[in-house]
Amino acid sequence: MRPSFEETLVSHAAPVLAGIKPAALLSFSRKAYPQLPSIARAYSRRFQAEGLIFETVCRCSQHFLLLVYRPRLLKQRLEENEVRGCLTRFGYPQDSLSRILHHLRRRLRQTNGFPHEIGLFLGYPPRDVLAFLGEIPAPCLLCGYWKVYFNVEEAKQLFAQYDHCREAYCKAYQEGHTVSQLLSLPLFAA
Repeated sequence: MRPSFEETLVSHAAPVLAGIKPAALLSFSRKAYPQLPSIARAYSRRFQAEGLIFETVCRCSQHFLLLVYRPRLLKQRLEENEVRGCLTRFGYPQDSLSRILHHLRRRLRQTNGFPHEIGLFLGYPPRDVLAFLGEIPAPCLLCGYWKVYFNVEEAKQLFAQYDHCREAYCKAYQEGHTVSQLLSLPLFAA
């Protein structure tokens, strides 16, 4: 039995729901979730007041990619000097979040493979993203939510925070809390 949309959301985007991560990227099978774009629009309408957006950023023959994000946090993230510099290197505009996301959707459609700068949107450190892309020579020191090339201890703390958040949210969801109720859990309130 496939997990429900909400089970997948809670399991894979808990740190975003909690407001401790700017965005998460979730992949859904088109066969299992043929109505995902309309589900995303409905969830965006439902949770926009809580500062959450659900946007289908890519559609291929087999899957949908859903970006779940907090616009305020994502905008802050993308305005950080190091992140802005990286995005400029990849041709992203700098004038608005909507134009940046439009460019990301275009990159997802046009890239032969996958535009790994998406890690910048997901909160990965810019130097780790550049090292993964081979633009900074460095050995991988840790694998977790992303491949870590620098600041291992900081990454371990963040991974532990994400794991704790995910466990707490999944447990609360399994105990009957709704997604709306999860958004107001005091431990992880945005």
